[in-house]
Formats: sequence, structure tokens, C-alpha cells
Amino acid sequence: MLKPLRLIGYAILAGLLATGCETPIEIDLPEHRQVAVIEGWIENGQPAIVAMSISRPYYSTTSMDSILKSIQTNAKVTVTDSNTGESEQLTLGKTNDHIYGVLGKAYIGKSLKGVPGHTYLLHVENNGSHYDASTKIPQHGVRLDSLYFSRKGRSFIRILFTDHAGEFNCYRFLTKVKGQEPTFTQVYIGTFDDLTFDGKQLNFELTRMPYSNLLGIEYKTLEDLKNATMFKRGDVVYVKSTTTDPATKDFWFALQMDLAMTNNMIVSPGVYKTNIRESEGRTVSGIWSGYHARYDTIVCR
Repeated sequence: MLKPLRLIGYAILAGLLATGCETPIEIDLPEHRQVAVIEGWIENGQPAIVAMSISRPYYSTTSMDSILKSIQTNAKVTVTDSNTGESEQLTLGKTNDHIYGVLGKAYIGKSLKGVPGHTYLLHVENNGSHYDASTKIPQHGVRLDSLYFSRKGRSFIRILFTDHAGEFNCYRFLTKVKGQEPTFTQVYIGTFDDLTFDGKQLNFELTRMPYSNLLGIEYKTLEDLKNATMFKRGDVVYVKSTTTDPATKDFWFALQMDLAMTNNMIVSPGVYKTNIRESEGRTVSGIWSGYHARYDTIVCR
């Protein structure tokens, strides 16, 4: 009997010691160092689009005013087709292809259009810093076999396509619901490569993502989750299917995995490799992408 009592006593003593050792912990957060954030792309038959901003502290208050102040509108942005030597300086304008463009604060090209197989150089000058990147539009686009909607209330759109055999292909898929979303947004787990299905067909679901986490969407009920991630009868959905370069795939794949697994990047911070370089070696974030894109429209019935 003494042995069990002794064990219970040890357990109580250990608990008291653990409680007594608790001390408040103060954490000094490092001072935020602003870095340039550049997102740009060029696709077949379309001019280049570039959006630029300056990063903000994670714990800072976010408002529309603070976001607008972070957007950079005085940069000099130049895109060059390295195959032909043709260059163009982009100008500020409006476009529904990026949330900054909806505000009229994206840099947009006019005469220089993307050509499959061509390589495009990006050069940005802003506040004394110079940024450079290179990307290539893939020769082949997405070989789409079918696109269909499940006829059971709110559901997913399914896509079936065939991979080009014998070459390394990277894919990124985006959707936009007519009248509900101002821009295309990537779908959950919609960026990947063909290492596991080279030359074969792939059938997978296109699951919606909110185009901005600043909307404050809360999933309080299952119906809230369905409304945010599924499509419904009557929706007119534009589907953007693209092939892209490995750097773009790596960047968006890392980001999508963090969002899909935690929906909170502070829980599981990722490393988002960029193909953009600053002339003095300063840190920069973002991606310059080449897309071979195709657009399809589906009416959910």
C-alpha cells in the first residue's frame, strides 16, 4: 500500500513543482524590414501585367487605406522579349486580372504580346532599387478533354485533361464566377507538376478559394463552407487553365499548401522561392511568370 501512496505523492509534488516554475515570457518581435513585393506575368496573345507593393508588418492593422499606401505607382517597369529584342515600358491602368488592376494601380503593356516558346525579361526600377527576372511561356498549353459540373446542388467543377508525354509540365488552374468575383483566383491544390502522371489523363476537382483573405470570411456553419468553396446551379464560371514554368509552380505550390493545410500562414510559415533578383542583393518577394493559357466557360446546370 505504501508504494502506490508514494507514487501518488511523487505525482502531486511534480505537479506542484511544474506549477511553481511557470514564469511569464516576454517576446521581443524583430523590427519589420520592408521588402518589395512584385507579382507579374505574361501569357500567350496578351500583354504583360505587373503589380508592385511594399511589405507590411504581420501584426500591423490592416485597412483599405494601409493597403493602398503600400501599392507602388511610381515604378518604371519594362518587359523585353529576348527572342526578338522588342521592349515595352508598362503604364498604370485598369484590368480585371489583378486586384490592384481593379483599382487602376497595375502596370499593363499594350503592344508586346506573349508568344509560346519565347522568354521574357522583367526589369523594375523603384526608389533607387533595380529588380530583374526571367520567365518563359511554355510551348504547349493544357490539352483539355472535358469540363463538367456535378448535378447535386452545390458542388465542384471537375476537369479532365491529358498531359504532354516525355516533357516536364507545370500547371496552374484558376476560376472566376461571373458577377461574384472581380478577378481570377487560384483553386485549392490547383498548382502542380506532372511527375506522377506523365503522358496520362488527370481528373480532379476545381474548388473555389476567396480572391482575398481580407474579406474576413468566417466558416461558422457547413453552409458557409459550401458557399465559399463550391459552385451552385446557375453560376457562370470562367476557367483559366495554364501551363507555366517551374519557378512559378514552386512559388504558388508552396503558398497553396500553407493556405490549404492551415488557412493561417503564421501557423505554418512557408518559404516562397522567388525568381526575382535585386541588383544589390536585397530581399525581394514575388514571382514573374510566363503562362500558356486557355479560357473556358461553363454554366452550372
